[in-house]
Formats: sequence, structure tokens, C-alpha cells
Amino acid sequence: MANSDIQLIKERLDIVDVIGDRVRLRRAGRSYVGLCPFHNEKTPSFHVSQEKQNYHCFGCGRGGDIFTFVMETEGLDFPQALELLAARAGVTLTKKAGKKKLEGNLYEVTDLAAQFFSAQLRAPEGAAGRAYMERRALTPQDAARFGLGWSSSSWDSLLRHLREAGVNDRQALAAGLAVEGQRGGLYDRFRGRLMFPIRDIAGRVIAFGGRLVDGEGAKYINSPEGEIYSKRRTLYLLHEARNAIRERGRSILVEGYMDALRLHLCGFTETVASLGTSLTEDQARLLKRFSDRCYICYDSDAAGQEATIRGMYILQSLGLDVQVISLPSGKDPDELLTAASGSADPAARRERLNSFEEAVKNARPLILQHMASVRGMLASPETRRAGVESLMSGLVQLDPSAIAPYVSELAGALELYPHEFWRELEAFRRKGNRTPRPEPAPQKKNDGTGGEKIVLDPLESALCSLLWRDEELRRRVRPEEVLALLDDERVKEVALAILMETPETLEARWLSLGDRWPLALISRGDAFCDELTDPSHAAPQPRGENDSNQARAVSDPNQTRAVSDPNQARAVSDPIWNVVCSALRRRRDEGRLRELDAKMKRGEATAEDLTELRALAAELKRRN
Repeated sequence: MANSDIQLIKERLDIVDVIGDRVRLRRAGRSYVGLCPFHNEKTPSFHVSQEKQNYHCFGCGRGGDIFTFVMETEGLDFPQALELLAARAGVTLTKKAGKKKLEGNLYEVTDLAAQFFSAQLRAPEGAAGRAYMERRALTPQDAARFGLGWSSSSWDSLLRHLREAGVNDRQALAAGLAVEGQRGGLYDRFRGRLMFPIRDIAGRVIAFGGRLVDGEGAKYINSPEGEIYSKRRTLYLLHEARNAIRERGRSILVEGYMDALRLHLCGFTETVASLGTSLTEDQARLLKRFSDRCYICYDSDAAGQEATIRGMYILQSLGLDVQVISLPSGKDPDELLTAASGSADPAARRERLNSFEEAVKNARPLILQHMASVRGMLASPETRRAGVESLMSGLVQLDPSAIAPYVSELAGALELYPHEFWRELEAFRRKGNRTPRPEPAPQKKNDGTGGEKIVLDPLESALCSLLWRDEELRRRVRPEEVLALLDDERVKEVALAILMETPETLEARWLSLGDRWPLALISRGDAFCDELTDPSHAAPQPRGENDSNQARAVSDPNQTRAVSDPNQARAVSDPIWNVVCSALRRRRDEGRLRELDAKMKRGEATAEDLTELRALAAELKRRN
């Protein structure tokens, strides 16, 4: 991928059109406004600048460009967003020289295979698959909706089809569709199975699961991991479920293909499957992109319950609110709801749906579920120690604040007083019997609407955005004097990067690394500069910030000094730059003045401190 690809896409696509597909925008002065897609609001605070091709929300602080918007709203990483926007713009992406991976071709290969399997299910060869579907209450319409297919019993029917389409054997192997025999030669990996295509978050087929419908053999065969498929980073049906997860504020996590399909067919379209019982941190982070609450509904057998507990702690330790759904003994979601899907008896259908909805309503939080699962072990002297260790090894993965609401129940189950429980938990932690928790994400202020607010200093953001937009300014100013005006270390890093490299290079790097914060910072700065020059760009509700007023109070460029030395000041022609720098300098000096004044009142000021205090006071008075 070349930097020119990013610029070409941005030239061909208008951010107003792209965002307008998801947000109803109306013209307001020089920008467009609408209801923010990232948090709930009734008064529009989401601004889109057609001139600068970026967006900023005054309510939650989110901002960026066309790529960050698609990444945020669609839950994609940068390569996926790049491909999606490139297709929309009609841009053929440039591959880096020497790159040996086959990704571009492999997506085409897996898509060809999915079409072939789908056609086979409808053909005479797919009679066994259609009969199995009928037994499982799946209709041809259901098969079309989820792309189900059939792999015939032939040893090489798919291979022959792929070869005829121009796919070579190396690609068939890399896509996981073929297997090399012990005596050489290739044969189809999937034979005589109902096929479930597995798609990535962008909806591209990346792998398959094949279900045996009769005869002997492994119940399921799945694609191996390879160039485009990583099991630990994939959730089945997430591309279908992501919008429902956002809208309903929860995901439902099940174990297998059929459970996920059945729940979708019964209206629980926020359901995804983990493709096995071993939930990974990557899968947990995928879910957290769309909602902070997850309901886990694995099989009710012993293995399923054990997997449920492991999955709960992975999710909870990453900041999700985890609830566990318990179904009647021996049932999985598909078995419970099969009669409800397509049932001719409305009463029977409603009864099954009510049963599952009641189970969701009665879901237990992580700690109570774990406590219930080990209660029998705690009651027996022979197994009590194992039960205590099981419970404690899970609890030490969590913050004390997550444990506190359940201390009474936990202490009672362990036959301890609450203070004794905390002491035992700390002793267990010190013994080293804990699984390291993933590093928590940086804390963000809550905007009071249920979403997270990104807090960016408007003046420091404005300084970065002005440097970003003005090449001449970047050449003229001195880095050490720019950095002296900034307090936030991360903003300093962004400002220094802008002064050292081109915006095109930086944007490509930040996007490829998944770091959206710098672009949000620049968008916030653009919005603040617009506020200074056009009141219609101001936030629609009070923000509790005085920076605009402070900046306007020093908006006369004749009363301000550029960051660079006086001889260079004439070269910096933009008065907004002078306004922002003057406001930052004033804020810095006023802060230092308060520090010195406090030292003097405590009797700790040195002679040098007093000299500096008098000089600063005189300078601030002169500026006023």
C-alpha cells in the first residue's frame, strides 16, 4: 500500500457523501451537522467539514477523516477500511514491492469456492445436504441468507472447478481448500459436508466450516489458519451482527455455527459464535468495539460450563460487562429454539422464544455464575480447596471495584467475614496464583450519555492542526519553542512528528498502526479554529471551556508574538496562529504565576522565584 493510494481515495471520495450514508446531515454555515453516530444525543453536535474533509463531535470528542470514520462505525481495521473505500472510489491498491503474500488473490479464491458450494447445495449432488437442512428446520431461504453450501463426496470436484477458473494449486492450498496427499497430488479438504462460509468483519469469505451430515468421521472440519484466516481473530456472523450489537447495546456469544444461525433466525441478530470453546483476547476486543456488554450462552454440559467461565474472565478483564445465560439441562440454543424457527404452531414458537428470552433476562454476572458453579465443591471437604482456588484464581484477574458489589455473597459462600475475604484474596494474589490481566485501555471521561468522551485540549489541538495544514509554517517555526507551549506529552509527540515528516506519511503510518488519536486531535483543532473565524461552527451547547473567549480576547495580531523569534514573525502570516500561540503562552505564564504565588505564600520562594514572579506579573499586565 502506497501513501498515494490514501490521497487518491480522499481525492475521489467526499467525506460528506460517505458520512451522509450513515448520518443525516444538514448544511450549517461552512460545515454540515447531524446527530453523532458515536453517542446518543438529541441536539446535533457532530460537525463535518467538506473543506477540510474531516469530522468532529463537540459532545463526545470523536474526530478524524474518512478512514477513521469507516473504521469506527464499521469496526474495521485500517487495511479493511482501505479496501472498502478503495472499492467505492474505484482505486486499485498498490502492493509494496517484494510482498509475497497472496491476500488479494485468496479472497477471490475463497469467494469462488463459496459460490461453488452454494450451487452444489441446489444441485442434485446436494440432496443429502438439503435433507439434513430439512431435519434441522432450515429452509432454502435460510441457506441463501447465510451462504450455506454443499461439498460433494468427489475427491476433486472443487479443485477441478477452481482450476477451470484459473486458480493454481498453490493458491488452493494457501486458501485451505485443498490437501496434499502422502503420495503427492491434491484433493479437496471438504467432501460430503454442509458448508458454512466464515467471513471477516468486512464480509469477505476467509474460511469454511464443514458439517458431516451422515456416516463416520469428524463432526466438523474447519479451514486451517493461513494468509487470510486467523481463528483467534474471527467471530462467526460478526459481519451480520455488528449493527444489531450497537443498536441493542449487547452481544450474545455462542459456541457453534448452528447455535448462531438459529438465534439469528429467531430474531436475536446480535449473536456471534466463537468457533470453539476457547475464547481469545482478540475475539474479546472485537466484541468490545461494538458494545460493552456480552451475554455468553455456551452448551450446558461440563465442558461448556468450564469454557464459559474462562471466556467470562477474558471478556471481563478487558472491560466488558459479562452475563452468563443458563439454559435447561442438556440443551444448547439450537436445540431449545429449533421448534420456534419456522414452526407452524404460533403457540409453540412463542413458548420457545419466551423460554430463551427468560433465560437472557435471568443471566448471571460473572462472579455469581462462577460462585454457583463451584458451590458443590465448596460444600465437600475433599474438594473445597480446589473450589476456593478455582474461584480465587478468577477473581484476582479483576479490579477490586468489579468484585465489591458481590463481597457479601462471596464471603458467605466461603464462610468468611467480608474483611476476611479481602485478606484471603490479597494473600492468594501475593502467592502469585494469578493470570496476568490485559493492560487496560486508557481511561476516557464519560460524556453522560452512555458513550465515552475523548477529551482534547482545544488550544493544543489547534496548534497541531495549523501546523498540519500549513507547509510554510512548518518550515519557519522552531520546534523547541512550539513544544514549550504544550503541556500534554502526547500532543508534543504529535507536534514534533508533524514538524519532522509530511502529513501524508504520518497519516498512512497512524492509520496502519490503528492509532486514531492524532487525527482526532487535528480534527478538534480544525473545529476550534473554525470557531474563532465563524461562530456558526461553535458547539451547539455549552462545553464549559473558556478557550474560545480567551483566544478572541487576544485576537489582534498586532498584540501577539509568533512562536519563532521576532525576525521570523513577519513570515508567519496567519493571524490565527498568532492568536493560538498567544493564548497558549498566556495560559502557560498564568499557570507559572500561580505556582510562584503559592510558593511565596508558603514561605518557600527563593530570590530567583520572586524575581521571576515580578517579571511574569509585569509581562501579563503589559499584554492586557
